[in-house]
Amino acid sequence: MKKGLIAMNNIRISSKGIEKALRKFDYLQAIAEYIWNGFDAEATAVDITLHKNILDGVDQIEIADNGYGIKLKDLEGKFTPFYESEKAVDPDKRGRTTSAMHGKNGIGRLTFHHFASEAIWQTTYEDGLLLKNTYKIHIKAKQLDAYHVTKPDLTDKDRGTTVTFNHIIKEFVAQDFLAYLSREFGWFLELHADKAYTIRIDGEPLNYTSLIAEKETFQFVHPMSQTKFRITYIRWEDRMNHEYSKLYFIDSKLNEQHKQPTTFNNKGDSFYHSVYIQSKLFDQFDWSHEELSGQQSFTFGASRKSDAFQYLLDELATFISEKRKPYLRKLSDAVIKEFAEAKAFPTFTGDPEAANRREELEAAIRALCHAEPKVFARLNPEQKKVLAHLMYAVGAEEREWLMAAL
Repeated sequence: MKKGLIAMNNIRISSKGIEKALRKFDYLQAIAEYIWNGFDAEATAVDITLHKNILDGVDQIEIADNGYGIKLKDLEGKFTPFYESEKAVDPDKRGRTTSAMHGKNGIGRLTFHHFASEAIWQTTYEDGLLLKNTYKIHIKAKQLDAYHVTKPDLTDKDRGTTVTFNHIIKEFVAQDFLAYLSREFGWFLELHADKAYTIRIDGEPLNYTSLIAEKETFQFVHPMSQTKFRITYIRWEDRMNHEYSKLYFIDSKLNEQHKQPTTFNNKGDSFYHSVYIQSKLFDQFDWSHEELSGQQSFTFGASRKSDAFQYLLDELATFISEKRKPYLRKLSDAVIKEFAEAKAFPTFTGDPEAANRREELEAAIRALCHAEPKVFARLNPEQKKVLAHLMYAVGAEEREWLMAAL
């Protein structure tokens, strides 16, 4: 054992097994995992430093956070994950009802093999006696099933963890890197905007404002109880990496208590949005228990069936629906243009009656687009032609029946 080491532990799965389990991560997702690990440790700031060589290529990356660090007694649980099988871990399938604890079972700490040959953690933590200890953990990409740990030393450094990745094996394109981080963390930084969470790259805060197409802050007040809800609505230019359109419920201390998809999530219309709701109502809220409308639990506070919460959901649904309407009009305009360019419409003569039939057909296609945008997703020219001719062949009564069914 090398001098200064106190342990060399094995992870309970082979190195090849780990690579197989994490094969769905690309190098950008892998780097994001280390940033998430910092926020999981209650960090408010994560600093990324890209060290470049004389050819302007990145050969070392440091990711530092001001979280609570990794206590030595917790190390085995953090770095010795156990999988019941070697089934791949998919970053797209992580169902959560809050945004806390993104990482799980040390998964994120082993993804570095996608972009570097080794990772070294320098972590500093408080031991409960107002003393701070610091030590290092070292893992090589060719031996992911083993990690080396140094002896802890007392220190006066601030708590937190810095991970250094050496011998970078991926070519970093700065624009792609920043764009990915914006899509990965933009919604999360907005969630914690009042707490001033930040991600800095080479000292510069991550700027994701180009992703914000529309932002509005306002207030709802429940008439009967006078419960106040502070709302921030954001429409995004692009889809977030692994986060759908959701409602985020925040208590009076600015802590997220729950999140759930909006009623307009995943409709196939590229209407990407996030809604952040802050209220004292969520200080003591029973998210699991459903009661009769109007009743409240004295033990757990309000519930999903309380009048104030139902009022909130109804008002939000109306608000988002109104925000979506002009977006759907633009979408239907684009669909009509695409159909025309693909020559999908039937041939019409130049007389007024034919022009009216063309307008009726376009109106029917617009109405279908508003009702079910997914129908028009990824249609090839032939499919557009079939749909346009089918809509033209059926009469107005059949079209009304179709719209009613949707």
